[in-house]
Amino acid sequence: MISKKEKNVTIILMIVLGACMHFVLDVLPSGPISVFLGNIFPVNETTWEHMKMIWYPFLVAGIILSFRVKNSGFFASFVVSAINAMLMQIGAFAIYQSFSGISILVMDIIIYTASMFFSIVLAFELTQKNGVKNYFRCGWCLRLL
Repeated sequence: MISKKEKNVTIILMIVLGACMHFVLDVLPSGPISVFLGNIFPVNETTWEHMKMIWYPFLVAGIILSFRVKNSGFFASFVVSAINAMLMQIGAFAIYQSFSGISILVMDIIIYTASMFFSIVLAFELTQKNGVKNYFRCGWCLRLL
C-alpha cells in the first residue's frame, strides 16, 4: 500500500504539476512541437482547456501508482476522481461567474486547488475501499432497470 507521506507528496505534486501545465505553451516557441503539445496543455483561457490541467495529472498518477502497487484499482479510481474534479471545477466556476459576472484569478486558483485536493483524496479512498468496483456494479444495476 501507499504510506501517508507518499499520499501527501502525490497530492502536492499533482496540484503543482497541473498548475504548471498552464504556462508550458507560454515558455515554448511556436512551431510543430507546440501544435502537438496543444493537445496536452491548455491553449487558451476556456474552462474546457483547463480540464487538461486536471485530466493529465490524474491519468499519469493513476498509471504510475497502479504499476507501483500492482493494483489496477488505482487507475480506475483516479479516472473516476478526475471526472469528479472536472465536474466540481465546472460547477464552481459556473456558480461564481454567474453571480459575479467576471473571472477572478484568486477564485480560479482556489477552485482549482480545492477540486484537485478533494478529488485526489477521493481517489485514495475509492482505492482503499474498492469503491470503484462498487460504483461500477451500481451502474450496471441501474442499466438493468
